[in-house]
Amino acid sequence: MKFRAASLVLAMFAPVVLHANGVLLQYNYQENKPLFYVLNMQSASSFTTPDSPERNLKMETHVAMRQELIEKDGDELKIAMTILNALQKVNDVAKPFPQGTNQTQIVRMKTNGTILSTLTPVPGQSPDQNAMQMVFPEDAVEAGKSWTRIKEIAQPIPVETKTLYKITQLGPEQAIISSIMRLENTAGDAINATTKGTTTFNHKLGKIEQSTAESKFQFEIPMKVPGLLPNSANVKVTLDMQIHIKEVTEAEAMLNPWESKGNK
Repeated sequence: MKFRAASLVLAMFAPVVLHANGVLLQYNYQENKPLFYVLNMQSASSFTTPDSPERNLKMETHVAMRQELIEKDGDELKIAMTILNALQKVNDVAKPFPQGTNQTQIVRMKTNGTILSTLTPVPGQSPDQNAMQMVFPEDAVEAGKSWTRIKEIAQPIPVETKTLYKITQLGPEQAIISSIMRLENTAGDAINATTKGTTTFNHKLGKIEQSTAESKFQFEIPMKVPGLLPNSANVKVTLDMQIHIKEVTEAEAMLNPWESKGNK
């Protein structure tokens, strides 16, 4: 779920086309003009089982990514998304990132953001998913316009995500888009989860400038561990997470922010 969240804003690039009754939000990557973004994520979680004390886990993640156009055919785009730099700390100790640097996925998508296919696996995302890809309406939008996207996720527990997007401000150059995502557990287990976010989108230049999101999760996962939990007990999980993504230069994308702050 962490990587899904982390994948949420790494792929949002939405140039707009002006219409008489608003603007049409569309992805429109430019050839030989890659975009560079950094994602910083902090999370704090706790795990409680019937036979053990509460365990706490704190994580920090830094990911830099390049996204560039490979091919455009009508309203379909082929995009290369490459991890340039990936760092992770667990309880303030540096750990190897689960997915290494210089890994590239090739994504086929429609200009409104709908994923058609991927040619390589994505951390936390199956080849046919667009759960964390911002998908825009096909019609032109104005300030105050809202739309909803629904997606089913199978792991770690079966849930249905329902995200409400709203254009709260629409100026000459920038659009501010708010989002609220709620989860409904399709298996009937107790779950309480909400994600709220805000994205600043420069519709004149056609790109995301920055995006933030805060998530709070509380749920139970049935777990059976031989020798420890032989009778399938429920593990109570709480998770608080903050995500910030920002467009940067290529040079900034290659920096290690923890070294610059003296954190090895």
